[in-house]
Amino acid sequence: MNPELGSSQNLKGIGLMVIGMVGFAGTDASGKWLMTNDYSAFQVIAVRGWMIVVLMTTWIILTKRTSEIRTSRLGAHGLRVLLAFFGPILMFTALAELPLADVTVIVFGSTFLTTALSVPLFREKVGAHRWSAVILGFIGVLIALRPGTGVFQPVAILALLAGVAFSTINLTARWLKNSETTLSLTFYTLVGMAALASFAAPFVWQPISWLDLIIFGVMAVFTIIGYLGMTGAFVTAPVGVVAPFEYTVMLFAIVSGYLIWGDVPDSYVWTGAAIILMSGIYLIQREARAHRLAVNNNNRFNTD
Repeated sequence: MNPELGSSQNLKGIGLMVIGMVGFAGTDASGKWLMTNDYSAFQVIAVRGWMIVVLMTTWIILTKRTSEIRTSRLGAHGLRVLLAFFGPILMFTALAELPLADVTVIVFGSTFLTTALSVPLFREKVGAHRWSAVILGFIGVLIALRPGTGVFQPVAILALLAGVAFSTINLTARWLKNSETTLSLTFYTLVGMAALASFAAPFVWQPISWLDLIIFGVMAVFTIIGYLGMTGAFVTAPVGVVAPFEYTVMLFAIVSGYLIWGDVPDSYVWTGAAIILMSGIYLIQREARAHRLAVNNNNRFNTD
């Protein structure tokens, strides 16, 4: 691969991941709102899914993108659907009991696992600088979580399992990148999740107020943004480059948790967030520097 193209793709992947994390932060905040209003996780995923199906299908037709969702890998998409289904179920259940920032910290600690597995599964080279960013971010997660001080409640195990599910979803996106588009990976995953949740929704159904119906709509939009951004990131750039930027969702979760519920993070969470931010800035600088060097070397080669 052309070094200039590779470094440019890495920066693009980082940008897509950050956009995706904004989407997931909005999804998580909406999910916590609905779960604390006594909706079942199955109902939340089903109603959100129905709205997503309408929104995405309309968008695909209007923009004439139907060719992008053609696939011959339905079995692989089915695997992604199962993983994607159990992740939110576990996470939303944890959100009903724990603060948004705490659940976010636990779930996205799985970034370390995603990066580690990319080496044996895809033979990706994760150099010292990228590992440093991942490990630094993970240290930030541990500081914010501070196991043993009372924050790590039994229900947090559900958030931890959700993180493992999300990690495997990310790896399947990288696995399918050569045969599937970002749109097809996102579309079939979200449609499949809606279908599965619809079987259970009638048994746990609660009437929906107009305000909550709006929240469902907002959640659907944020979820589409989240999945398109995150999936696009893993399709565009190596796991070791984009995975550390999953941690940025914690920063957005802190802001939304404070604005909506008045959750004021303590010094541990702020310290962990600062470390996560520094790890991201460090990696962006490294990739930007690599991009500049690639451009300069290419210009020098063309001149010679």
